[in-house]
Amino acid sequence: MTIDLFQRLSYKLARTSFVVVVLLGIAVASLQVYLDFRTQYRDIRANVEEISRVSRTAAQRAVFLLDERLAEQVVEGLSEYRFLSYIAILNDEGRVMAEHRRPLVASNTQWLTHLLVGDTEMFAFPLSTSAALPPGSLRLELNKDAALSNFYQRAWRVLLTGTARNIGLAFVLVLIYHFLLTRPLVTLASRFAALDHAQVPVNNIPHLRKHEQDELGYIVNSANRLLAHFNHQHTELQHQQQQLSLILDASPNQVFAVNDSGHLLFYNQAFKNYFERVDGNNYFELLRQAGVKEAGQIRALVQRVCRKQAPVFNRQQHLSGVHNENHVMQMSLVPFIAEHSTHVIVVLNNITELVEAEERVEYLAYCDTLTGLANRNRILEQLQEDLHKCKASNRYGAVLLIDLNDFKRINDTMGHSLGDELLLHISQRMAMRVREPETLARLGGDEFILSMPEIGASPEEARHRAEQVADRFLQTIRQPVTLANQDFSINATVGIALYPQRDVTVELLLSQADTALNEAKRRPHGHYQVFEPQMAEEVNRLLQLESDIRAAYQEHHFTFYLQPLIDLHARVLVGAEALIRWEHPTRGLVQPGAFIGFLENSDMINPVGLQLLDDVCQFIRRQKELGRFPAELRVAVNISERQLYDADFVGKCLSVLHKYKLPGSCLEFEITEGAALHNIDEVVDKMRKLQNEGITFALDDFGTGYSSLSYLKRLPVNKIKIDKSFIDDITIDPQDAAMVASIIAIASNMNLLIVAEGVETDAQAQWLSQYEGILIQGYLFDRPLQAQAFAQNYLPESPTF
Repeated sequence: MTIDLFQRLSYKLARTSFVVVVLLGIAVASLQVYLDFRTQYRDIRANVEEISRVSRTAAQRAVFLLDERLAEQVVEGLSEYRFLSYIAILNDEGRVMAEHRRPLVASNTQWLTHLLVGDTEMFAFPLSTSAALPPGSLRLELNKDAALSNFYQRAWRVLLTGTARNIGLAFVLVLIYHFLLTRPLVTLASRFAALDHAQVPVNNIPHLRKHEQDELGYIVNSANRLLAHFNHQHTELQHQQQQLSLILDASPNQVFAVNDSGHLLFYNQAFKNYFERVDGNNYFELLRQAGVKEAGQIRALVQRVCRKQAPVFNRQQHLSGVHNENHVMQMSLVPFIAEHSTHVIVVLNNITELVEAEERVEYLAYCDTLTGLANRNRILEQLQEDLHKCKASNRYGAVLLIDLNDFKRINDTMGHSLGDELLLHISQRMAMRVREPETLARLGGDEFILSMPEIGASPEEARHRAEQVADRFLQTIRQPVTLANQDFSINATVGIALYPQRDVTVELLLSQADTALNEAKRRPHGHYQVFEPQMAEEVNRLLQLESDIRAAYQEHHFTFYLQPLIDLHARVLVGAEALIRWEHPTRGLVQPGAFIGFLENSDMINPVGLQLLDDVCQFIRRQKELGRFPAELRVAVNISERQLYDADFVGKCLSVLHKYKLPGSCLEFEITEGAALHNIDEVVDKMRKLQNEGITFALDDFGTGYSSLSYLKRLPVNKIKIDKSFIDDITIDPQDAAMVASIIAIASNMNLLIVAEGVETDAQAQWLSQYEGILIQGYLFDRPLQAQAFAQNYLPESPTF
């Protein structure tokens, strides 16, 4: 190993030691000279004071006697001091009696004296012989350079001898460094340089003789530990490289490294499988041979990443032509340096199936799976676009909300499959009527919506066009459809809202169309209705009603009345029905018809219904504690469709029973046919779970719904309640009488209890009495009563009627 002289550690140590020792010696000598100078200068001034004191007596006598000769003798004596450049004695009038001046002689140190303390300094000493007489004076001028000449000679000797000593010390240190440090280090460095890293394992470095226990020995030991670790890591690295190769080959993704000219550094098994065989070692050539149409794009991408040293992640890249197939690849490229050139690690993940799945998800997100029409999400976005388009063009459009009448009956009676097929046929018919840029969508169930932007320059023109389209759609829907060898004809109702209006939003537009639809349904022969501003009052009323219901629930304004259930033949109380009532703090008792319909179709029915059930159970618990509630008595509670289809309906009911420690035998739940038939399997499962706890079920308003015997057989009900609309005219209308007789016969054959609702006259009761086991409920016996009034009138002893 050869190292340049000026780069050797010995030279650097010698240079540094010399500079440090010389500078340190000069600094110490300078400090010593400075301290000597201060002492010497202080002594010179003291010497001048002493000279003036010794010669002051003779000078005073010469001034007193005005003896100029004596004055000259004094001056001549003082002139022996070479460092005094001027000596003078002055009388009391300031006249010179005698003086001596020695010219300043230039010297090599004069500049330094001038720099340090100046050239000369004048001292004046008073010569007084009597306090009453004015004094004369003795003046001495100090030549500082002459006074410091001895000091300068000593100082130069000190500096020279000190510097020579320090230089000699520096040379001694250099020799010590060389033999004790630099020469062993050179030997050690040579041994390090002789290591052959290409041969693994690398051999250990031998120790230097006599340096086994010092710092150099420590360095050798550390280096040997490092070499041992290196050998171990190299072995581990080889093992990991083998594992990495196995992992890369096991990966379904193509992983390979390529440079900007296409030369492959490495590749995994998936890469080979993709090309079936790898002929040559150039990736770009492989792409060309495989007929990949995007080969040029990939070459440009790889070269750009190599050139800019900027990675690219998760880029979607199509590869068409490989095996006559089209693939979508997720491509990541990361540049790195290998073999002194830039390469790129490429990871190709075949995401063809994922992309197809995402496209399918996107289709499902915006398209209705049954009809292929736009769905709710898509139409809401499209309505927003159409609204902006009409505002920008200052033209008018329309929204048509289309609802199929009585479709639920067909769906439930004929089956969902047939219902779906009917929906598909009707939607295809309507789609054939749609023109660009109109959008037809299915909102869900049997509801459709049509957006028609820019159909008129004025509201009147847009309204006329919307009414024409609505009429054509109604005619199209009305045409019979043949399914399963049976013809189906269905009608529809259309609500129309025009846009844009002032401050209109998509939500408000849909609300207006829905309001118009409801208005059309209320009219006897109304098949379509355009939204009118006055209809908004009804919307506002419903919004206010919803707000009031929420407040009533939170403040517990809902309560229940009890109407007795009477055995017609025994004329005794056999049960009671809990009817919800709303005691408004300002309006008083709100009529049930004003809120029950809205409540049953709102989200509030679940919490309000649960609150009512809790109140009923609390009433029963209190009466049982008072010993006033017979064990055979049941209180019937109405259960709405939304409550019945609550996922935790059974758990909530049982939780209330457990809360008040009541058996299920004290309750009966009344459900309607429509609520039960929506999803009969789910309903039956819930009913059986509650019946296992002792709760019975009554089918309310029987005869007004679908009244399908097949469904009635499947529903595990215990009781049928004949609707009041049939009871009203049983004594005067043969058809109603026959209907009631049929219902009673069906119930008897199925061993079901029968309740006649709304019995108000003795004639009605007399007609019903011809049948056994009839239970009566109506104003003939009593109106619904507050809970406490019912308890006072009917508990604990049931009266006879």
